[in-house]
Amino acid sequence: MVHALRRAGQRLQPGGSLISIRPHETSLPLVSIITPSRRIPVARLTTPGFVTRQSAADAALERVVAEGRFALMGMRNHRYRARLDNPSQLRTYLELISPPRPRFPPGRRAHLLELWRSRPRGSKIEIAEWIVVTALRRR
Repeated sequence: MVHALRRAGQRLQPGGSLISIRPHETSLPLVSIITPSRRIPVARLTTPGFVTRQSAADAALERVVAEGRFALMGMRNHRYRARLDNPSQLRTYLELISPPRPRFPPGRRAHLLELWRSRPRGSKIEIAEWIVVTALRRR
């Protein structure tokens, strides 16, 4: 990732901004069923090998700042919520994520489908993902 950041820095004019958006390292994506009256948490999705890749991404950002290529403008945590109409849309949503994809813990997908079959009218499936947005400025 360091090479990609360096290459991006070569293309940016001085003063240009680079935005990094990546998953939060401690808050896993949460799948819930949203009914007209409440939110029912179903599962936290896990991603194999996530910690290793996250550590490498953090180290790459720190390295290009330490090298003086970029100045850190700021970091913010944010929650992104996607609302889906049915389980097939959830499958498509997860398939669009670059591998390795988040996975349901054992038995939790079946639990989601069981809850979905008994849902009230107007219910949705929600995926809440916590992200870290880092803004860098080229020097």
